[in-house]
Amino acid sequence: MYSLNFPNEYLNSAIRAFPFLDKNKLKTELEIIYRRPDFRGVSGAVYLLKFLIENNLHLDFSETCLVLHIIVTMPMTTAEAERCFSTLQRIKTFLRSTMSQDRLAALAMLSIEKQMIQNIPNFNELVIEEFISKKDRRLQFQYKTCL
Repeated sequence: MYSLNFPNEYLNSAIRAFPFLDKNKLKTELEIIYRRPDFRGVSGAVYLLKFLIENNLHLDFSETCLVLHIIVTMPMTTAEAERCFSTLQRIKTFLRSTMSQDRLAALAMLSIEKQMIQNIPNFNELVIEEFISKKDRRLQFQYKTCL
């Protein structure tokens, strides 16, 4: 649809929102993308960005890749950020208020990405093995006889 009628109003609003973009270069790149039949099978910002990177076109379509990176990383709503903060409230209880920032960030990431972690086979065993390999944590106990 945009191959015949380029959406200048959308381009202008994007340039107003992100003034660091080169308008002429972005327009040229988008016109090429809209006209080429090999780009028509790609739908969605993530898939277009993947297509450009996999085919080593990210240097040729630099402005388009920059816009796609912005679109892909910018959340559409604040729900995800609010979910992260509520996760932090559950994790950082009174008893854990003395933990370091690294540990808190790691626990928050585990809690937020629990769906992905559940798909990893033997995740608990892998974490235990990693923990064991970091440092010798065994205490040396000696049996003392009482006289």
